[in-house]
Amino acid sequence: MPRLRHSRDGGFSPRRRNRRGPLIFKTNPGREAMKCGLKTGLIVGTALAGLTLSVHANEHDAPDWLRVMSETTFDGVTNDLVTGGFGVSGMIAGPDISYADPFAPTADELRRASIITDGSAGFGKIYGPNVDAASGEPILGDGKLAGTEYLAYADDGSGRQNVSFLLQLPETFDRESPCILAVPVGGSASLYRNIGNIGYWGLQKNCAVVYTDKGLGNGFHDLASDTVTLIDGTRSSADEAGAASHFTADLDVPARQQFLKETPHRIAFKHAHSRQNPDSTWGRDVVRSIEFALYQLNAVAPAAPLTPDDTLIMVAGNSNGGGAALNAGEEDTEGLIDGIVAAQPQVQLKPDDRVTVARGDNIRKGSGRPLLDYFTYAILYQPCAAAATPDAPWADRVSFAENRCESLIERGLVDSETVAEAAGESLEKLRAYGWEPESDMLHASHYVIAPTATAMKYASSQGRFGVEDRLCGYSIASVDENGKPQAVPEEELAVIFAKAPGGAPTGSIDVVNDRDPEGPTRDYVSRSPSSGRQDFNLDGALCLRGLVTGESENAARVQKGIDEVAGNADLHGTPTIIVHGRADARVPIGFTSRPYLGLNALNDGSGNLRLYELTNVEHFGAGLPGYAKHFVPIDPYHIAALELMYAHLTAGGDLPPSQVVRPEIGTEGAGAGGTNLVLPEIAATPDTADLIDVANGKVTVPD
Repeated sequence: MPRLRHSRDGGFSPRRRNRRGPLIFKTNPGREAMKCGLKTGLIVGTALAGLTLSVHANEHDAPDWLRVMSETTFDGVTNDLVTGGFGVSGMIAGPDISYADPFAPTADELRRASIITDGSAGFGKIYGPNVDAASGEPILGDGKLAGTEYLAYADDGSGRQNVSFLLQLPETFDRESPCILAVPVGGSASLYRNIGNIGYWGLQKNCAVVYTDKGLGNGFHDLASDTVTLIDGTRSSADEAGAASHFTADLDVPARQQFLKETPHRIAFKHAHSRQNPDSTWGRDVVRSIEFALYQLNAVAPAAPLTPDDTLIMVAGNSNGGGAALNAGEEDTEGLIDGIVAAQPQVQLKPDDRVTVARGDNIRKGSGRPLLDYFTYAILYQPCAAAATPDAPWADRVSFAENRCESLIERGLVDSETVAEAAGESLEKLRAYGWEPESDMLHASHYVIAPTATAMKYASSQGRFGVEDRLCGYSIASVDENGKPQAVPEEELAVIFAKAPGGAPTGSIDVVNDRDPEGPTRDYVSRSPSSGRQDFNLDGALCLRGLVTGESENAARVQKGIDEVAGNADLHGTPTIIVHGRADARVPIGFTSRPYLGLNALNDGSGNLRLYELTNVEHFGAGLPGYAKHFVPIDPYHIAALELMYAHLTAGGDLPPSQVVRPEIGTEGAGAGGTNLVLPEIAATPDTADLIDVANGKVTVPD
């Protein structure tokens, strides 16, 4: 299949400029990582016992930041790259993910548990590993694919970065027409999160697929037992793990013991407590994942080396992964990446008042908002707003909504005098700040999904605070039925790699309000120290908000970190597609994708970015209870956008113009694949009323 390269003026010419030759790396054999018994591509000792070790990486020069940790081959029957041997039908039915020893799961058992994709409406019918993405027809084999996996770390030699990579090389990889799909993982989760909803597409195209956790992942440190996770999910003592630890808190033994004496049972998570603000290097990490993939592919078959010039390279990600995909495009000044497809990207931009976004009469100036800005605003008003939408999904779970409204009134944070008025005013404040009206019914459930945990995590991360700092009086611990900190149950610790989303909440582990006047208590049921009222800890929420808007020393640290992650939307002409739901209340489109389109038009100017805005689509794939009767999953459109990009890069197919696409919920059985999902295509020639226009930084979006 011919490969084409894209030029900044939108035309095509023979594949790839010779911007860089074959990747030639030199290894520094004296790296600090060797001190823990690790050699490039080979592990000595038992740190990762149970994994098949790589023998290829020693034979070739590697980047000095790379440690190839393991190689494992799957037969595609008893175990495979995509479904863990369960098949799509098995995943849908609910596979058995029990462990032979629940207190000491094997690496393979943890991998199988991590790889499970629950899917959302239409999974396994209209999209998924068992459905051909090009034709929509079922594929033999129930989605199972044979091949080999390689696990690796990128690091500075200290073992404190340890950005994780997973390379999947299918048996069907075509060296005559090579391609690589790079997938930065969404959220803060493990490497296996996006295999079943993104990575499988690349494997279907016979591409190598490489994932990165972007320096986040399920790296945790249980301070009481002093145990940590390794790259394969198994546990080890922090001392034995050394630089092979996925994450170890930056506390020496006396400091850790003193911290536990004052605050027993606390846990450190990598994203929150690494002190590295890893979001600021997402672009670098994605580019490195591609370089690792090229290196490893050449180590496997050195007689037929691949270069960036003869390899089709695409990047695709969802949510945080979508933001990282765009960051990679900004980072890639040498033309390594051929195309990008980002779904609902959590992306943050440098302030620029040249950008405006207009939807009808609603015009917003500027380049969106940082995540910490809109999350800390959300946690102030979403709980009270839930009282204004009593029929919304999960509204009944916001048990102290009226208490929060009363506290907002007392603190002068609303002008209302009654709870009912405060609830309505809170909902209006969220709209006025930038949430779309289509998100109104989502605020209740989104507050239950724990935005405080996310805000706390990002504030700690971007301010480079450690676990011992307990920013704004927050910490993380397992809690008992009364919300009081306890030792983490041993079985829960054993499987935390497979279960946790890169932080709290997960299982019994949750955010703790250490300033509750009745003692440290799970934040969701705690009391504000100023009032003693169970109001979801308004005091803590105001403290987090002050880190974004205030002038304290801690606020300055956080704001500096926010500046470090802000991008400029210059993708250097790389063809790019963004798909984003209009109803997204988690990563609102008005803070992210819409202004990204405007700033890209100013700073890139190639016209190679497309935005497909989807009605009736929210952030979580319509898979949460109460969502399916209102919302359509984004996944089918993410896959459709990948197909469009693939055709664009390999056959010169046109990318449809930016547009609003209007999927909806229809009659049961009358939609795509016998579902109730009515999914109009991304139109090659959309109606004028659906076109999204961008000119001179102004984005105009039709209703």
